[in-house]
Amino acid sequence: MLTFTALLICLPALALCQAPDIDKVAGEVFAKADSNSDGNVVKTEMENYFLSFDRNNDSRISRHEYTERITEQYGHDPQLNHILHNLYDQLDINSDNHVDKVDIDGLFAVADADKNNQVAKAEFTTFFSKAVQTATAG
Repeated sequence: MLTFTALLICLPALALCQAPDIDKVAGEVFAKADSNSDGNVVKTEMENYFLSFDRNNDSRISRHEYTERITEQYGHDPQLNHILHNLYDQLDINSDNHVDKVDIDGLFAVADADKNNQVAKAEFTTFFSKAVQTATAG
């Protein structure tokens, strides 16, 4: 259910290659989220990464805000947009049509497999790979 969040981060990069190396893409996304480059993503880093999509600074990401940001960064790709919108819907765990702190906290909890309040690159890569499989299957 929450696995698509990882996809939100990296699916735009997936669209850039015909046959993406999922682990490589996951690593690139992880590096963006790991703002202090210490090899772990803590909850505030995850929140800050997602909130960078928030155009109107209301602490929530609408589907429109997300779509605008992805389109600006990666152009328009109908297949990618379909996958990203499926992921967005999965991330919006409370179905309020916005991704906010509640949703991001849920994602973080799932990605933090060892429950040590930080997500290591290996945890993220595993989480991301499962999320990609889920999103592309739907």
